[in-house]
Amino acid sequence: MKKLSIFLLFSALMVVGTLSAQSLDYDKLTPHPRLLLKSGDITAMRALPARSATAKVVHDRIIAESERVIGLEPVKRVKVGKRMIAVSREALKRIFYLSYAYLTTEDIRYAQRAEREMLAISEFEDWNPVHFLDVGEMTMAMAIGYDWLYRYLPVHSRSIIGTAIYEKGLMASEKATFFNQKNIWNPVCNAGMIYGALATMERSPEYCRALIGKCMDSVPKGLDFYNPDGSYIIGYNFWGHGTGFEVMLVAALQSALGTDAGIAAHEAFMRTASFMNYLVAPSGKVYNYSDAKEEASMLPVKYWFARQTKDTSLVAMDERMIKEGKVGDSRLLPVYMLFASSLDLSKPQMPKSTTWSSGGEIPMYIYRSGWDKTTDTYLAVKGGRASSPHGHMDAGAFVFERDGVRWAVDLGEYDEHTLEQAGVGLWNLKRDGGRWDVFRFGPESHNTLMFNGERHNVEEVAPIVETFNASRHHGAVVDLTPTFKGMAQSVKRTVELDKNNNLVVTDNIVGGPQPSKVEWRMATNAEAEIIAPNIIQLKQDGKTMYLRLRTRATADAVIWPEHQYKEYEERDENLRRVGFIVDLRADETVDVEVTLSSERGKKSITLPKLKLNLGKKNRR
Repeated sequence: MKKLSIFLLFSALMVVGTLSAQSLDYDKLTPHPRLLLKSGDITAMRALPARSATAKVVHDRIIAESERVIGLEPVKRVKVGKRMIAVSREALKRIFYLSYAYLTTEDIRYAQRAEREMLAISEFEDWNPVHFLDVGEMTMAMAIGYDWLYRYLPVHSRSIIGTAIYEKGLMASEKATFFNQKNIWNPVCNAGMIYGALATMERSPEYCRALIGKCMDSVPKGLDFYNPDGSYIIGYNFWGHGTGFEVMLVAALQSALGTDAGIAAHEAFMRTASFMNYLVAPSGKVYNYSDAKEEASMLPVKYWFARQTKDTSLVAMDERMIKEGKVGDSRLLPVYMLFASSLDLSKPQMPKSTTWSSGGEIPMYIYRSGWDKTTDTYLAVKGGRASSPHGHMDAGAFVFERDGVRWAVDLGEYDEHTLEQAGVGLWNLKRDGGRWDVFRFGPESHNTLMFNGERHNVEEVAPIVETFNASRHHGAVVDLTPTFKGMAQSVKRTVELDKNNNLVVTDNIVGGPQPSKVEWRMATNAEAEIIAPNIIQLKQDGKTMYLRLRTRATADAVIWPEHQYKEYEERDENLRRVGFIVDLRADETVDVEVTLSSERGKKSITLPKLKLNLGKKNRR
């Protein structure tokens, strides 16, 4: 894995140079519609529902939503806190859907309603440049409508909409900071500006070309998110946002200027669609590390990767999700019809590999025993650091499924606006920052370790230093020493599956200069009962598993009381936190092995009791 990571990182650096030096040939600029669409694409999209049942589902969803929007009033400039992003996203969804509906059905009602929406948005005083994500999405929305409906729009309306794109979108970027950012703002805002400039190029060619050039110089910073192997720092939901706009950007360059500007040569970026397949577990739930939700749905922009690589295994899972009714309501849904129209999706095959491993800022290892059964075994473990964008104190944490049950869970995201309104220092990622006061973000809620109840170190990356991929042995070793610097001399966690797909977590710990209490924590939705000093019984969905500790250190099984939620926190229903507390002497070296299996074992072992003040309950 290390050699592959170095190779991919070198390739990515080469692409950065290519992108920065890329000269776009504006003599090749195509006529309207030029954003996303090439000659023949509209005809192909119209024909697709007749030959693909899944495409018909998507097409019908877009048309039904467009019909609903016809009866609604246009969006209004309403801010929630500092953001207007919900308005921009709704506008993008409406205008994109309506424009698609008009081009594929030629029903003028859809074009008329999109025109009405765009004229209303043109009257906004601004598109909220203080939170430039709002401007990025709104500019893309208006650009798509302007471009796709160019031949329908009256000259007067076209002038009003084009002026709004120029003044409230493009010119607003002159004081924006996203050009230097290496987070999700980069692809969203760059894509929005490039869309606006390409759509209205005829109005001010020199200005638009200069802005596109500035954006293209910035694009490599956003691509850094995928280095070195294609995983995504901030998780499943944000992938659809950040990667969605990266794909929108490159697809527009391809259609309007006949070039991908080197983006499709970025090795790590081109691997990221494959990564997303591994985040969806056999249960259909997402591995929801960082600020991600547990629900999965079809991801339309993955079809660009399938088209680009001619590899339909990248979207086989998405096709299955459509059949299961998990279409979702993505504002980018129409690109499914565009990208899928050139693919043979009659019998897409699932990926052949069952493992994923990647390095970088959020190193990760994922194994699944298969792709077809909901009862397949699934293990995902991560390293990383808490100070990554949207990060949690979850280095060393894992998610585990077996027999159709997710036994070890991750709580995932929390509504940002709710926390900001409550005065939480949500974006203070320092170790003493307010972000870690939120239960879902701190270590108490994650399947990892704590020393003396202290927070994790946030700046140092916990790397994955070894992986196992033998036929009957799968797992990874995470070096957590940086995470617990100052608390222990060394901490290495091995998370693996044995030949029977039992989970085995072994922590090799060299203690610090002072005695410490080590908390081994796991979050679960199962009913839990301590049945021996070293065994916790878990029951869920008619199945039973046993969490069993082996160590020579003084230890005891624990079911922690329910977290005392703050007023602004949403209670996590049906959550139980189980595990063990291990008493560690100064400088002591100890192995703490915990297995999760369906076998209780022939006998329990006797452990010296600790003096724990956790309440009297041992069953929840």
